[in-house]
Amino acid sequence: MANRTAKDAATVKGTNPQFLVEKIIRQRIYDSLFWKEHCFALTAELIVDKGMELRYVGGIYAGNIKPTPFLCLLLKMLQIQPDKEIAVEFIRQEDFK
Repeated sequence: MANRTAKDAATVKGTNPQFLVEKIIRQRIYDSLFWKEHCFALTAELIVDKGMELRYVGGIYAGNIKPTPFLCLLLKMLQIQPDKEIAVEFIRQEDFK
């Protein structure tokens, strides 16, 4: 799938949902090691497992150079647009908050 949005994904305000993340941040995410190793072939079911492994929520660090795994998974969710039930499960679960 590379860095393309799923074909059946809904648009946000008439545009690609990945564009909600600034271009420079998107490029840093695409170039990050976490994206290449952990997010490349991630499916909607596997994104839940990766989300449970997160230790913290954040944006970028190391002088605005490296994106956090949370930001990488956020972009992946915008890219594949999993079912609404998966997103609600992230919010409602109590074990991994």
